[in-house]
Amino acid sequence: MSAGIVDIATAKPGRTIHNDHFASIGLTDEWIRRRSGIASRSWLPDETPLTEVAAEACAPIVTRAGDPSSIGALVVVSTSVRQRVPGVAQKVAQLAGLGPSVLAFDMNAACCGFVYGLITGLSLCDAGQARSVLVCSVEAMSRLVDRTDRQTACIFADGSAAVLLEERAEFADFRQIAGCDGSREALMRETDAGGIHLDGTQVYDRAVRRMSESAQYLFDHGPAPTVLVGHQANGRILEQVRSFSTHLGVPFVNRIENSGNTSSASIPMAFAEELDAGSLPAVGRLGAVAYGAGEAWGGVSVDYRVPTVTAP
Repeated sequence: MSAGIVDIATAKPGRTIHNDHFASIGLTDEWIRRRSGIASRSWLPDETPLTEVAAEACAPIVTRAGDPSSIGALVVVSTSVRQRVPGVAQKVAQLAGLGPSVLAFDMNAACCGFVYGLITGLSLCDAGQARSVLVCSVEAMSRLVDRTDRQTACIFADGSAAVLLEERAEFADFRQIAGCDGSREALMRETDAGGIHLDGTQVYDRAVRRMSESAQYLFDHGPAPTVLVGHQANGRILEQVRSFSTHLGVPFVNRIENSGNTSSASIPMAFAEELDAGSLPAVGRLGAVAYGAGEAWGGVSVDYRVPTVTAP
């Protein structure tokens, strides 16, 4: 048997921020849409703990699992958690209703975090170390950006999504590719003064190339995905990857218009939205590809069979 995705849920609390919010820093709706493909995004209140948002995504999955003790591990992926000690995964486990015997830990691989978390969780299942694994991405990227920065303020957004991984007889083996290059750390980084620095041109080019290469690898080392979801970084990046992947012959998901860039949470949130909209069948094979700061990149293809209702 091999592991795959058997449940998914999301949480997108907070207020919706439309493009006209950024008129005060000289940005128009037309300019933002043209440069990023984004019309609106969700921002969390500053006082909302990320542990609560992550637990909101995880709790419905724990409830549907029936026996919380059957979930052997929880991986909480985040770029925007400010808390160093203790880690947040243990609190998320408590709030979501998981038992004290769960292996719970934090992970940060920037925008590539969900792909890295999936690889880790699937490997734990396939190695027989856990009957099932919960992988949750939670982000409050609006708290990291300088909200007066015309380059980044309108792009980033907040939210959370979680998936449950479990072995099933009908699931094929997962496939993965991942890599990193620490010499490129200056391309995307948090500045000493606060905010996020992006080398826009290089990030654009490398994100398109790395995600396209990762997608091709997943199709060359089957079983082939039935849907491809890229990190929802920027509308223009997504359309370039879509253009490259047209010959692959599967749907390509672009949900950035009303979600923005939620860093590690963007792939599972976009995937869940497509499932909820009925745009994808409840059974298939997901191909997820991402590129992020560090720099880190990767992709994973994995079978899924999820409930028809995925939103809490």
